Amino acid sequence: RIDVCGRERWTDGGMVDADARRAESLKARSAAAVREAVGRGRKRAKRGLRQDDDDDDVAHGDDKTTSTAVDDAGRVGYFADADTIASRAREIATRLNVPLPMWNGTGANATDVLTSVGACGATGKTDAEEREIDEDEWDDVVMDDYGLYVADGGGAEEDAVTLRDDNDEDETETKTKTKTKKKPSRRLTDDERTGLLSTHHTHVMCLIARGRLVSAATGSRLLQALTASCAPKRLVETTTTSRTIEVHALSSLVDWFAGAVAMPIVIDDDDDDDDDDETTRGVVCEKLMVNDAKRRRRAFRVAAHRAGKTSWGSAYGIASRLSLAWSSRGQLEIDEESCAALFAALCQGLGLTCRVIASLEPVPIRASAGRLESLGVLANARVKPIVSTHAVTGKSSDDDGCVRHWCEVLCARHGVEGDVQGNTRWVSVAPRIRGSTDDVNIILGNRKRGSTADASSSMPYVMAFHSNLGARDVTRKYALAFSQALHHRTPDWKWWERITSYVERINRDAMAHDYPPEVRACIEAANATELFEMDTRSAKERVPGTMSEIKNHPLWVVDRFLSRSQIIHPRHPVKGFIAGEAVFPRSCVKELKSAERWKSECRRRVTDESLDAPIRKVHSRALQARVKALTRTREAWFAAKSEGSKERLESEEWRITMSAAEDCPADPSAVVGDIALYGEWQTEPWTPPAAVGGIVPKNDRGNVDLYGNALPPPGTVHVTLARISKTARAMNIDYAPALVGFEYKAGGKTLPVFNGVVICEEFKEELLKQHELAEEARAVALEAKLYKDACLKWRLLLGAMWTRAALREEFQPTLAEPAVDHTAARIAAAKAMNDGVVDISTSSVVVEPLAKTLG
Repeated sequence: RIDVCGRERWTDGGMVDADARRAESLKARSAAAVREAVGRGRKRAKRGLRQDDDDDDVAHGDDKTTSTAVDDAGRVGYFADADTIASRAREIATRLNVPLPMWNGTGANATDVLTSVGACGATGKTDAEEREIDEDEWDDVVMDDYGLYVADGGGAEEDAVTLRDDNDEDETETKTKTKTKKKPSRRLTDDERTGLLSTHHTHVMCLIARGRLVSAATGSRLLQALTASCAPKRLVETTTTSRTIEVHALSSLVDWFAGAVAMPIVIDDDDDDDDDDETTRGVVCEKLMVNDAKRRRRAFRVAAHRAGKTSWGSAYGIASRLSLAWSSRGQLEIDEESCAALFAALCQGLGLTCRVIASLEPVPIRASAGRLESLGVLANARVKPIVSTHAVTGKSSDDDGCVRHWCEVLCARHGVEGDVQGNTRWVSVAPRIRGSTDDVNIILGNRKRGSTADASSSMPYVMAFHSNLGARDVTRKYALAFSQALHHRTPDWKWWERITSYVERINRDAMAHDYPPEVRACIEAANATELFEMDTRSAKERVPGTMSEIKNHPLWVVDRFLSRSQIIHPRHPVKGFIAGEAVFPRSCVKELKSAERWKSECRRRVTDESLDAPIRKVHSRALQARVKALTRTREAWFAAKSEGSKERLESEEWRITMSAAEDCPADPSAVVGDIALYGEWQTEPWTPPAAVGGIVPKNDRGNVDLYGNALPPPGTVHVTLARISKTARAMNIDYAPALVGFEYKAGGKTLPVFNGVVICEEFKEELLKQHELAEEARAVALEAKLYKDACLKWRLLLGAMWTRAALREEFQPTLAEPAVDHTAARIAAAKAMNDGVVDISTSSVVVEPLAKTLG
């Protein structure tokens, strides 16, 4: 009777039933129309009652009420006419070509008919009873959307009849009259801001750890085999040896996966009897019992549960839960994160390269105190925390139209001229949505565009997780505006840089170890293409218009926010002006270093013609202290000359005039810096001198500079074993301590950090052998020293025990009953135990605490 699309299908003998149903449908429409007319009449009758009250007010002389009552009287005089209502109902019934159920044709008064007969010809009820029935009937109806009537297929087009809520107008008037007072929002304290930042950092790290675990679970061989075994053969044949796939083949794979994890469409047939439903259920149960695939699925679920029940918090446990979810597909709804992980496992099982993308939404760092209290971040007993729906129910984010977990697959065009590595790129897919391949708009969904008020809309952290526990920051690829995303990120950008560099290094090392060269080349080419796309998107963003926006901006910069070791070179292109200052891309910012730093850290030498033309000269620490002392002396001299006049001290003209005096202290701003800084464009590559004759080349301080992973001079090696310098000194060979960096202490102290020594290559083998022998001798000497110390301690203890026994023997001879000498008993027991005479288990010697025995 009903097909898959919900349409009715008719047999040859079902035309009569169709006519009957069509007639019933027409009657239902007529009843709905008449019911609407009756409802409007009752509403106007209520207005008539209000008119009577207004007449009473007129009798008492209320001018304002009089004018309102007169206006209402004109309206009620038209709408309260019962004959007009009845005639309109008859017109509607005539237009629908159906008899009017409430009209008995006896010529009774229309008002009596309306009040005594219901919409379907039943006996009328009172207003109170009707209101109760109406409330019961509309309990399960969404009052905001009643919908329109749509004519049946095959019938003529008719006018749509709508239903209105009688209380809409009253509610609107009430909302208009009610004025809500906005409570003043409080500011966060310094302690709350510090705690919020720590909570934000902790939440971000927890989300990253969660993403790494879920992505690592996709590398399970069992999960990959399970998902890949269900894929159609035509999709399996689309993979290649380079672990890439074409976009159209990926689209087919996504469509198949979305259909596999989707819930089945359930069609209810109201015309079937309960007996038929029970029979159908019985047939379905019998089919399920005899289906081999169902039994295999059930057996696998049990095995997966046993495999991961002891490690639910690890990647193995997550893989087990994903396996259970896949075995229950089509029966239970799978959340968005699990779908992304299952699709990544499917792609990896088919030999493709896939990674899981997650939009992290930690505790908002740019939120008001009230919002944080409602989220439970700040404690407040008066505000009930809002529990996240996603966290409690585990449901996806379909209701808000935003995708928070998706995948990226390595795609390439096959069969074209040129290398496949030149056209590889990461293609985004939302596994639960058909047709989502390479469509970023589906991932963005209903996120607010151009707004920084909502952290989730700006997508502050978007991470790409690989199955090797590595990750990559791809926020610039998906964020609508990266500058807005930075607004909701942590202000400690160095902390985030350490996190991202750590996970990226893990991915880089794993790729070099696990992937073959051709696959690694494809991934590196795709990463380079992705980086170029992100740079292009960032370059197209809007230039800030205020100084507060451009401060610490990742894309744009002005001169006032640069440090003393930074400079803009070259000074083009100029992207705009803010308060008269030019705005440049941050890529134009270059670092300045001294000649020694360029040589030691970067292996570059300042050219001869640039030595006398530094970019900038800055003060050393000693010179800074001198400048501060001159500033204090100069300000004290001005204060003494001003004779207490504040106007003179603040006057620049007076200061300039007084500066010409002979006894005026020197101007601190005229002190020239003693450290010259140079730019990279003023340097050239430099190679340190090679070792000659077993002599290691050293710097002015007798060390070898190896900062920033710099290589040692030619002909030398860096040995980082402990106490290696002592061995080299004993062998009487030339060496130099390796300076690997500096440690900055509180108070401005800077201490060098040394690690190992630098020696000539010809002495390396002999040095390592001698160092090994020296370490063995040191271990033997250390063991002998420990043995000697233990013997001394035992000798001290036994001497104290013998002394105590002698004192007791000398000063306690007159006791009637000799006291038990615990020390002597212990000595006797120890001697017997050494001789093997007494069994410890049968000995009656009471062992007391040593402190009690000695005391």
